[in-house]
Amino acid sequence: MDTAESLLDIHPAGEGDFWFPTAGGRVRMSVTDDALTPFGGLVPWAAYIKHLGIIDALAKDAPVNRTSPNAAPVYDIIQSFMLTALTDGRRFSHVERLREDPTIPQIFGMESVVSDDTVRRFFKSIDPAVGAEWVARHARPMWRALPEQIILDWDSTVQPKYGHQEGAEIGYNPIKPGRRSFHPLLAVVSGTRLCPAYRFRSGDTVTSTQWEQTMEDARRWLGDQQRVWLNRGDLGLGHDAVMRWHEQERDRPYYLFKLKLTSNVRTALHQVPESHWQGPANMGAWQVADGSLQLHGWKQARRVVFARCLQGQVPAGSNREFWEHNKHEFAVYITNLPERYNPWQIQQLYRERADTENVFDELKNQWGFSGFCAQSRATTELAARLLLMVYNLWVLFVRFIEPRKHTEAKRGRRWFLVIAARLVQSGRQKELQVSISGGWARQLRDGYIRLHEWIRSTAPQFNNIMPVSTPGGADFAMPTA
Repeated sequence: MDTAESLLDIHPAGEGDFWFPTAGGRVRMSVTDDALTPFGGLVPWAAYIKHLGIIDALAKDAPVNRTSPNAAPVYDIIQSFMLTALTDGRRFSHVERLREDPTIPQIFGMESVVSDDTVRRFFKSIDPAVGAEWVARHARPMWRALPEQIILDWDSTVQPKYGHQEGAEIGYNPIKPGRRSFHPLLAVVSGTRLCPAYRFRSGDTVTSTQWEQTMEDARRWLGDQQRVWLNRGDLGLGHDAVMRWHEQERDRPYYLFKLKLTSNVRTALHQVPESHWQGPANMGAWQVADGSLQLHGWKQARRVVFARCLQGQVPAGSNREFWEHNKHEFAVYITNLPERYNPWQIQQLYRERADTENVFDELKNQWGFSGFCAQSRATTELAARLLLMVYNLWVLFVRFIEPRKHTEAKRGRRWFLVIAARLVQSGRQKELQVSISGGWARQLRDGYIRLHEWIRSTAPQFNNIMPVSTPGGADFAMPTA
């Protein structure tokens, strides 16, 4: 008897599967040919993206000339990268995680998920300036969900790099001193966590470097429907050139920046008369005072708001003098806001920008903003722009599922994307069977109903929007249901 035939007789079909004795009893593991996916939550996302039409428009308008009949479709390349970023990818090689998922091409209408080399080559072929305008032009429909007047919170971040990446230079790097880095500049719309502006910069720049060009780009990319009412920033933007840009024309935004406590600023702060401080000098309570300041190199005096908080008293014995000193925490804000905004309002208005730090933390630690790096600057820059587009789309998408508050990606992916599912196809009908139950199922069901009604009742690209209130009272616009 043939050896193969004897094995079949001894081990009937199915007997070769694994059986494991577990605490819950004997469990059999077997292989199935069904199309399974860990990302069952991608189906609502696919419908949302298709309705907006942004990725389709990007693919049709791509600034490349692809002549090879064997070249991968541009749509497949863009979709492969954006899905990698969406599903917690941090490097180009992480696109390989999706190539073994048979459901993704069927759900998103792709020929296949392309390789990481294909993505890198495509990104490298696009000039950075052309790529910036290309992405910004097709991101514009998202900004229709914003209020007419917005506040932009500006900040920069240090991205340490390893190897020989184009544009990585040695500069200020508190995390890895002496290490080459990038130093991108971003703007976040206050109260929404959306990022409409990004500028790639080498590591030897400071926060205010190229700010004017970035601001002009942001105004153009946002369009005429959204007006920037106020620009806010920390110590790095309190420069004369940045403030003069705001003051040159009447239709430009106001500014509110925090000043670095240099010796001249400290001198002006200590010269504020005690009678000018508003509020009681109690432990832990802030006091504010209005004033004006003209530092060396400034052509004019500007309005400042001084703030101090009593931290305690320094005894005479420890300060080597005959009297005690009060110990304060100080802050100085500079602005061209009208006098009708009192010092308390200005201080509170600045403190509200603290949420911007949470956006940077989420981008770097939950979206791989510091990843997707290649030797070519064009590749790295375009990857960052498309990653920000995915992030912005996701911020709007999760509002359907959880409209009452912002859900960070770390939790949102776990609850809204990672859902075990099986794709069943009968003729032209596709059905994705998911396994969910309990309160989680009810939350998803309510979110899917809101998304389904929005798709059914609106034209693509956020043509119908209505203002809603976010936690904290900031105005935000969401698609109507």
